[in-house]
Amino acid sequence: MKKLECFHGKNVIFHNLFKSKPKVQFFTLDSAVQELQPIIKASDYKPKWWSKAQNQLIEDIKKSHPFKSTAKCPGIFNLIRHGWILKTWQDIVIKTNGDKQTFEWQSPTTKISHGISFNTKEQLSDFYNDWGNALSCVIKIETPWRVIVPKGYYLHEGPVPYADETYFTTLPGFYSQEYGVAQINVQLKWFALNDEILIPAGTPIAHYMLVPQQHYPMESMVATKEQKKLNELTNIEIDRRFISDKAQSKCIFARLFK
Repeated sequence: MKKLECFHGKNVIFHNLFKSKPKVQFFTLDSAVQELQPIIKASDYKPKWWSKAQNQLIEDIKKSHPFKSTAKCPGIFNLIRHGWILKTWQDIVIKTNGDKQTFEWQSPTTKISHGISFNTKEQLSDFYNDWGNALSCVIKIETPWRVIVPKGYYLHEGPVPYADETYFTTLPGFYSQEYGVAQINVQLKWFALNDEILIPAGTPIAHYMLVPQQHYPMESMVATKEQKKLNELTNIEIDRRFISDKAQSKCIFARLFK
């Protein structure tokens, strides 16, 4: 019976494959950028630390010392493998002098569409009681990339999840079709305040995911008897193996959560 119910869930998924899917159209005004550093699927990029975590998990399993490794965390894994990644197509040098106000930049090319600009502190950081230990202006990387967002969706731009780089974070925002073709300019909150930092070509600087333009009903409540039972069953299923059987767990959860 369990197997049949699981197959029923797969049939529903299979049926949904025939529905038209929304498509994001990224395009660049510079053909060289597409050749050298195209926008990629997030699943094609793995932070260096993630590979190390996976290798460590394999070694621990071989030694019969499995533990709750970060490499098994579905919250991280499902996030970093979904959406798309934009990378720098050329080297960029950002130099700061310790005043938290100004910066200089250099790159091998000087095309306007690939330049660097900024949003002044009066545009954002002045509104914060505490902007933190960061440059007061926001560094804006102007790119030749444009995007057409499918109708009924927002395209969320934000930092690359769990990225290796720690000297900046990408500030989040939404693109939508209501404003026509969107120019992708990545805005960075910069933390290296008295240093000269090279951002090598190919550095992931922004992560994109589609978000439906609709509001969903929600409830905030004290747990019911049924919810407590589902929580208990979830914890038992997740914790009962050293090495997870995701296919079997998904089948069980598909049966429990209808």
